[in-house]
Parts: sequence; C-alpha cells; structure tokens
Amino acid sequence: MTIPRLNLPRAPSSLLALAVAFCSCARADNRAPDELARAPLRQLLSAVATNSALAGARAKLIAGARHDAAKPVLRRPQTLEELRKWRVTLKYKTRPPQMSALPDKEWEIFCLSQGDNYAGALLKVELPRLAAAATLTGDAALFERVRAQLAELAAWSPLERRGWSLNNAKPHYKGDDGAWLGTGWLVRVIADTVDLLPPGTISPDLRAALESRLADELALMEKDWATKRPWYVRSEAAHSNQWILPNEALVRACLFLGVDRHRETCEAGIARLLRSMDVQGSDGEFVEGLRYSGLSLESLYSIARATARTSDNRLLAHPFLQKFPTWLVHHFQPGGFLINAFDAPGSSRGNLTRDRNLLATAAFVTGSPHALWGLRTRARFGETLDAILAANMPASRAGAPPLFANYAKAARLNWRSSWDDDTAAGLWLRGGHATDFHDHMDRGHVNFIIGRRALLIEAGTLNYAVPNNATHLRSIAGHNVLQVGDAALEKLTPAVLKQAGQVLTKERRVAPITVERMDESGGAASVDVSGCYESVVKWKRRVEWSQTSVTIEDEVELKQPDIVQFRWHLGVPAEAPSRASAGQITAGDVSVTYLADQAVAARIESMPDATLAPNTITQHACVVLRTDQPVQRLKLKTQVALTGAASE
Repeated sequence: MTIPRLNLPRAPSSLLALAVAFCSCARADNRAPDELARAPLRQLLSAVATNSALAGARAKLIAGARHDAAKPVLRRPQTLEELRKWRVTLKYKTRPPQMSALPDKEWEIFCLSQGDNYAGALLKVELPRLAAAATLTGDAALFERVRAQLAELAAWSPLERRGWSLNNAKPHYKGDDGAWLGTGWLVRVIADTVDLLPPGTISPDLRAALESRLADELALMEKDWATKRPWYVRSEAAHSNQWILPNEALVRACLFLGVDRHRETCEAGIARLLRSMDVQGSDGEFVEGLRYSGLSLESLYSIARATARTSDNRLLAHPFLQKFPTWLVHHFQPGGFLINAFDAPGSSRGNLTRDRNLLATAAFVTGSPHALWGLRTRARFGETLDAILAANMPASRAGAPPLFANYAKAARLNWRSSWDDDTAAGLWLRGGHATDFHDHMDRGHVNFIIGRRALLIEAGTLNYAVPNNATHLRSIAGHNVLQVGDAALEKLTPAVLKQAGQVLTKERRVAPITVERMDESGGAASVDVSGCYESVVKWKRRVEWSQTSVTIEDEVELKQPDIVQFRWHLGVPAEAPSRASAGQITAGDVSVTYLADQAVAARIESMPDATLAPNTITQHACVVLRTDQPVQRLKLKTQVALTGAASE
C-alpha cells in the first residue's frame, strides 16, 4: 500500500502555534472531571497547548517523540532469528525450564507471539506519543512516521499471532488459542493514535486498511467467545488481565468501526468488563495485588474513557474505577517504602514512581483527589500524555486519603500515623480472601516502620526467575508467619509446604481480619489464620501497635505435636551486630522481646529480600523463634521496637 504524504501546513496551524497566537498564559483545565473524561483526545491536546506552565512537560514529550521517530518503523519479524535482532525486548533470551518440552517449531511460534505482545506494550506508549507530538507541532515528518507505523500494523494478521499459551503442559500447537494481551494493546494503539491526529491526516486508503484489520480482529474475538478456545473464556476468569484486555480490544474495535454496526457484540463486551469490575473489591481493591492491577486498570480506564466519549458512562461510573485510586495510593508507606504483598516486582524501597503513569491516568479519568495528591507528593508526574493532562488539572483538587483503611476483599489493613514520610509510623497486616490471586503464603504477616527505619518487612518479589523465590521469598519463610515443622528452607518443596505452610486453594486462602480500633496514635486488630494450614487446628494472631512499637500475640493449636517456628524479618542488614539474652534478641537497632508458655529458642539467620534495595536481592537479619520440642499448643507474645535513636 502506498501512503501519500500529506502536505500539512506548518505553524501557525499547529496547536502550539495557535496557543502562542491566542494565549500564552499559565492556566489549568478547570472543566469538571466527567467532562474531561468525555473530551476528545485532540481537544485535550488543545487545552495542554494553552498552558505555559506545561511548556517543560510538552517539550519533554515532543523530544521523546522525536527520539522515537528516529527509530525504524517496527516491522514484524517472521523467524526467531529476525526476532532476536528486533528492537523489542524478548520475553526470554534463552529457553527457560518451563519451555523445555516444546519442539523447536513450537518454541519459535511461542516466541513470535510473545514478540507481538511486547511490541504492543512498546507501541502503546510510543505511537500515541508520536501522534500527540505531531499534532502539537504540525511537523510533517512526525505525521509521516505515524502513518508509516499505522500502515505496518494494518498488515499484521492477526495483530498478535497465536501460540502465546504454549508451555511444557501444552507443548504442541493445535490451532488458535485466542486473542491475548497484545491484541488489547495493539487495538488501543491504532484507535488512540487515530483519535489524536487532526482530520485529514489519515488517507482513505489507510483508514480502510485499518478498518479491515480491526474487522478481522473483531471476527476472531467473536469466535473466541463462541467457541471458548482461550483458557480465560473457559475458566470465566473475569478477574484476570487476560480476560480484560481482549474485551477492551473487542469493545474498542466496535467503537472504531461504528458501534451501531456491532451493537450486540459491543454490549456483550461491556457486560464482561462490568463483570470484571464487579468481582473486585467494593472499596477499590484489586484481587491480584499491586503489580497486576497495573495491566488491568490501564485497560479499564482506557476503554472507560473511550466509551464515555460516545456518551456511554457505564464503565466510567463503576464504583470500582472511582475507588481504585485510593487503594493504590494506600500502598505508600513511611520511609519511601511500599506495601509489597502479592507478586509485586519493582516494589522495593524508594520506587515511589513505579505506578505514576497509572496514577496519572486514574487522576485524569476519574478526577480522584487522592490520585492527584499521590502524584504531587509522592510519585511525581511522568512524561506520558496522561501525566501532562493530570498536571493540567487544578492543584486545588488534590487531597490526601485517610491515614488508615481495612480492605475486606484485599484482606489487608494499612495504617500510618501521618503523611510525613520521615517521622510517621506505618503498619500493614495481611489476612486472606478466597479470590486472592498471584498471592503469597503471607496470611497473618505484619509489617512495621518508624520514620525511615523498617523494623518488620516481608521478603517481596524481585522476579520469578530468582532461584529460591518459591522457597525463601514467596513461601511462609519469606513472611512474618507460622511454620509448622522443622524443614530447612531449601527443603520447602510444594509437598513439604502442604504440611509446613499455607495452602493456596480457594477454601484455604480465607483469613478474616477484625479491627478493634484505629486512630492516629495506633490500633489493634486480629486475624484468624486457622483455616489456611492443613496441619493447624487454630492459629489466631492479635496485633496492637503504637507509633513506637508493635506487640503480636499468637495462639497456635496443631492437629499433631510438631515443632513450631515464627520468623521476624527485620529491616537491618544480615551482618548487623546482634546480642541475645533471656526473652530478648537484638539485631542492629531493632529489638525483639518474646514470652512463651513453652520453651522457645531464638536465633538470627540471613534471609534474602527484594524490599530494602531496588532491582536486587539483599540479605537481611531474620529472627527465628522455635520451640525446643514438638508441641501441640503454643501461646507466644512478641514485641518489636527500636532500641534507641533511629539511624539510616
């Protein structure tokens, strides 16, 4: 296909030139949040162009776009050899163990499918930014670069090649496994990019090619639901991003092609997206935790604003979308820490910017004062278009969330004494819900921070490739919880953990939290973890805390006598000086005092974590309290506090 170059006029036809001609003032966009969410993307760009206070952010966006424009158009590779030379990140540089059973042909099919997926993740940022910069500047070269990439995407059939679900359990390619994440991203790329461009930028031929591509994608997705070929359809996994993104793609394709021509399909997709939000928490909590909320909520906000532009507010008005920003901001803990429950790579200390793009989208789409506050005080504004749009909102709309909350479906209590990260105390407590997903063996875990000193931490997640992730980080060993028996950490296989640890089935995940009180001075709560262990009759934990210490009371009853162990992961280096006396053990400046109704010994062991430093595994001191002999019952009271003045 030949895409003719359009002779687009230079400034003053660009939005920036018009802004200079008519207004060079610093002016926030004061329209109501619902009006902003419904506004066409090109109109939003016009508002950004008229605010001189955003000149620096606009310049960064345009510079980033020019940098991207200098890269070659992303052409689809046809072989594994071509894929390795691509400028898109590979999911796996070498074949991992879980793919060892795939024949070479299936390995190539899998890699090419994942390559398309990662291309979508790249282009969903790159191409709309190019389109926005072209529209802001009127630069004909940028417009040409955008058209060239759109023309290439129009030829990708399908947008994401199939085979993404292959693994050792399903090593042979037996046909279409359905649309996936890349489908959602690439449909969004096309639709958002076209929406950002001025009328007349896209030639009739290119528009027809894009419509043909999306019509074919829509037909494939309709067949997915009719035949139930993808796993997420068969399992009705409405909570999952693998359900949400394909449904975003389906609805967005209907909007692009004309919703009146595809009304029944569009309605079915919207109903499934509403169902995805219905299964989340009523207070905005996401059942897969912080990391996986990003993929799903970015998708939900994107399709909610797209449908709102057609005067359909059903998705945008859903309480989950409106409340989610508060749950997200509540992950900020004192001292630059984040609540890192569930699988949450990138949630180490100091990484407060990790979700700033999602916060910007949430702030702009919902008008959430808490999201805007989180951006202005913690995450800071990034360089995405949504970040600029959020920065263009009046600062007066920002407001801090409550200091504490108890999220029933996320089964998490979070508390802090103030929003001063240098002086506040902070605590979070994990329970468990039947719908938890991507979760750890962390029911009953307690985290505690004073100012910039972490007293109690959890091990966290660096990535799934860490060799001892399953034994030392994700299991009971990586959390401040009960271990039944005396198995060494390296021996915590799935079979051993069925007796020693928590059982992650729907029935066994449940651990309700009961709050006695919470205010700025502290609080008290209990969690019943009795049902989470195969070998336990009762384990109830009561936690009481102030701004200076936390006291934990544990009552355990086993089905059969066995060794009982509790771990206390401390936010101090493994090599920190330590000392022990009767009923007390200290590492660095953190003191652990304990009293039990059975003979208990204390020791310190070095344990790995992905919490205290970014992008690496560090070793910290962990106190282990262990009964001297097998017992059937144990009552244990533990207090954790600083020994003296805090130091970094």
